[in-house]
Amino acid sequence: MGKKIIIIGGIAAGTAAAAKCRRMDEGLEIVLYEKDKYISYGTCGLPYFVSGKIKGINKLLINTPGHFAKRFNIDVRTRHEVLKIIPEDKKILVRDLKSGNLFQDSYDRLILATGSDPVRIPLQGFDAENVFTLKTLKDSIKLKTFLGKDKRSDKSAVIIGGGFIGLELIEAFMEYGCRVSIVEKMDQLLPAFDREIIEYLENYLDSRDVAVFKQEEAARLVRDKSGLVNSVETRGGRKLKADLVFFGIGVRPNTGLARECGIKTGDSGAIEVDRSMMTNIEDIYAAGDCCQCRNTISGELRSYNLASIANRQGWTAGYNAAGGSEVFSGSNITSMIRILDIAIGKTGLGYREAKASGHDPAYIELHYNSHAGYYPGAQLMHCLAVYEKSTGRLLGMQAIGKDGIDKRIDTAAAAIGNGMDICQLAELDLSYQPAYGSARDALNILGMIGENLKKGQVGFVDIPGLKENGIPEGSILLDVRSEKEFTAGHIQGAVHIHVDELRQNLERLDKDREIIIYCKTGYRAYLALRILANEGFGDVKLLNGSYLSWMREI
Repeated sequence: MGKKIIIIGGIAAGTAAAAKCRRMDEGLEIVLYEKDKYISYGTCGLPYFVSGKIKGINKLLINTPGHFAKRFNIDVRTRHEVLKIIPEDKKILVRDLKSGNLFQDSYDRLILATGSDPVRIPLQGFDAENVFTLKTLKDSIKLKTFLGKDKRSDKSAVIIGGGFIGLELIEAFMEYGCRVSIVEKMDQLLPAFDREIIEYLENYLDSRDVAVFKQEEAARLVRDKSGLVNSVETRGGRKLKADLVFFGIGVRPNTGLARECGIKTGDSGAIEVDRSMMTNIEDIYAAGDCCQCRNTISGELRSYNLASIANRQGWTAGYNAAGGSEVFSGSNITSMIRILDIAIGKTGLGYREAKASGHDPAYIELHYNSHAGYYPGAQLMHCLAVYEKSTGRLLGMQAIGKDGIDKRIDTAAAAIGNGMDICQLAELDLSYQPAYGSARDALNILGMIGENLKKGQVGFVDIPGLKENGIPEGSILLDVRSEKEFTAGHIQGAVHIHVDELRQNLERLDKDREIIIYCKTGYRAYLALRILANEGFGDVKLLNGSYLSWMREI
């Protein structure tokens, strides 16, 4: 018998590591311990199982313990909890949760894939039957069962925290007849995204009668005589009716076992690993949500709780534990969330993240159809591309809309990973078919705008500054949309001249004043800018994102 590898944790990183170990060496003895009865399931699909979009729990099971054990010749021990690691003896202490028996097991190499746990606020009532978190299949079954019991169509659900899982559950709660309220401590939902993108989401949720209370904290869960929570009181004095409460304030790395045996954790609380995924203790590796990942753009070290990262780290840890020599150099963090019928995606850094990590960034806002506008079903995508001012290097991209978001985010992720600058997006040769794209894709347009900025043919005024400070003294805000559009709604203080009538009305504008131009999406504003520039107007700029970015409506 060859060397023995023990893996603690059997979801994404753990099973990826185990399978890679076996592919490396048929002679290894591999034991996988998992305290749950399930292994290798799609945790990202749990909200959609709760909503009923995914029919049946078996659809989420990537591997059953029996199938995985047989295919990879691995000793899979579910319902076993590892209580202690004894690195000096290369042993672990285990409890069989079915029998209660304690025993020790020995290893040559150990891989920790202990994942993460939901953050819990120490509030009385957290243990009530109608208070939930969602991390495991058991959690999802419990939540789905509770929702199915109450057939009323006027229930109330309070989500505490504006993170991924809670927002993805909005659809499920609505399907079961719940009116949804969200209590968020920060000043926006999904704080990893830029406000310029999240305002679309918040406005959309408002249009769907989802109440969002920002810069608020849950202070008290109020129980009725039966012991169920019936309302949530906030520090701001609100009292929200609650037939169920969901805590979605995030997760933290599960590192208790690691810290107790002397494994180092970083400032973020996640396990420190080197590029081989080894911890500070020889022959002990870590992978997945419990350990650090280096953000390849910002250099930040933390856990990102993404299945894609967990699988890559698990693969590397398994490869090296089995005797290989591979490195995991980090990740360009890329994520996607679906909320009701809206998709929001992000890759790389947001604008504020880029500033905080020492870059000198700028951004471009763009509104563009998901496919050719003449083909039925085209939907507007609202995009924000972040780049380095001095070099043009593409640092990140975010987008929100009902269609086509995944394609653009994934393509931008590949561009960032290959060190492209924003101008090079104009040169991307992307597939074109009217039902799926346009002859010039949104990414091509972003690249063309980047080229214009580089050449000095365009300058931008960003909307947050204009909203906060108003039109700069002495400047002209010029609306070049149609009369009908202008009458339907415009930015207060704007002068209106339709782009097609601009050449005949140049005398209405002062060549010595700054002129900031907007239309609906930016195209007509750019045409107007070129007209004015060619007529000798020296200080002409575009409103970044134009009127759609001012309104921020899906």
